[in-house]
Amino acid sequence: MDTLFCIIDKKKISIELKEGIFMAVTNNIREIREQRGIYQDDLAAAIGYSTKTVGRIERGDSTPSAEFMLRISKYFNMLVEDVFHVED
Repeated sequence: MDTLFCIIDKKKISIELKEGIFMAVTNNIREIREQRGIYQDDLAAAIGYSTKTVGRIERGDSTPSAEFMLRISKYFNMLVEDVFHVED
């Protein structure tokens, strides 16, 4: 099954899981990071991803992998669903 990614707006990505079935993933990474005074490059280094990848996901230009979502949530000591929101 192929997955199709389409940017809806700056913070929402629509993902076609199966033909005709879509869900949108949004995140609060930037807001949480800024509230805690964490720089993007420090966050990226701590979770093992590039600053470029973290930036693209924060802006909604790229969709996060499950591994990325788990690492971010663990770093922030939050539940995945408190950082990422999936809408269908």
